[in-house]
Amino acid sequence: MLNQAIQQEKLSPEVIRYIKELETNLQEYQYKYLEIKEKYDLLVYERFMRSAEQMLADERQPLLFAEEAGQAETKEEEPQEFETVKSFTRKKAGRRPISANIERRERIIDIPESEKTCACGAELTRTGEEISEKLVIIPMRIYTGHIVRPKHACRRCEGTEDEGKPTVRIAPVEKSMIPRGIASDSVLVMVITQKFEMRLPYYRQEKQFEQIGVVISRQDMANWQQQVFNVLKPLFILLKAMIKSWSVLRMDETPVQVMGEEDREDTQKSYMWLALGGPPDKTVAWYEYRPTRAAYNAKAFLEGYSGYLQTDGYEGYDSAVKDMPGIIHVGCLAHVRRHFFEAEKAGGQGKTAGEALEYIILKKNQETKKTSSSKPTKNF
Repeated sequence: MLNQAIQQEKLSPEVIRYIKELETNLQEYQYKYLEIKEKYDLLVYERFMRSAEQMLADERQPLLFAEEAGQAETKEEEPQEFETVKSFTRKKAGRRPISANIERRERIIDIPESEKTCACGAELTRTGEEISEKLVIIPMRIYTGHIVRPKHACRRCEGTEDEGKPTVRIAPVEKSMIPRGIASDSVLVMVITQKFEMRLPYYRQEKQFEQIGVVISRQDMANWQQQVFNVLKPLFILLKAMIKSWSVLRMDETPVQVMGEEDREDTQKSYMWLALGGPPDKTVAWYEYRPTRAAYNAKAFLEGYSGYLQTDGYEGYDSAVKDMPGIIHVGCLAHVRRHFFEAEKAGGQGKTAGEALEYIILKKNQETKKTSSSKPTKNF
């Protein structure tokens, strides 16, 4: 239409050029307006609406303050259909039974023997019983293992007739995680499990030991942890090799705050690098602390690996595998989904984001059914 108007009016080249510049600027401003409007709509959605990343097939709730894109088309009301709804089974209220795997210790509470005789002189007969169950916890018990190794020697020849053996014979010392230490393997297992699995710091465990009359400082427990780590290094080498033995490996990193770290401020961010890999029936979860998020941390861990590496969008992984031709870097569908979800919340005119979300949800449901039907995996 613009070209026809130009031909009819026979405008000068300067006016034509000016009109085209205005038309180009108008298109640019329209694009900028739509971009700003989508960002505004997204902020409004995040502020006033649900933040969960989920999309229901029958839910397309509009923005709270979004303007109407156009007048809604009036449709004739369709005839309503009715269906019969079956009654549902309600979950039975009450306390859950105690697991049958827990040991049972029977305790009988009976009436005195003097009350088991009726006034007529006959003995009362047991006609039934009432049974109830209560959980019982025995507080932590600790004892000192007094280990005795008797010494044996020959008083007749004093060992001269048996030169191949020592004069005094004694059983060898039992192998222990910490030789010459007071902590048995059971104590080390409990202390480290409480620390890393139950998130119980050493200073709280120190108070627990004090309550039962045992003095074990947090410094001692920290030293035990380091010594156990040194003993288990061969096991860690095997676990890392198992992670890299499979064709798929997942990695991520998460910030942690370390207090009192040497040559670092308490406010500086440190990172825990995580890796998940290995055969499907023996999956290994690996946690490794590093002071920074630099790409060389991932590169050092991936040395010698060949296969697919799945991560989020952090650019450090691209830099880490740049010189590793045996590694194929793939993305994470959960992170991709987040961007499509935000695009749909922004209220764009197109349907691409919604279609992408429906496809992702379909794939997720298929993978969930596939995983639930397969055998459970073991994590190490």
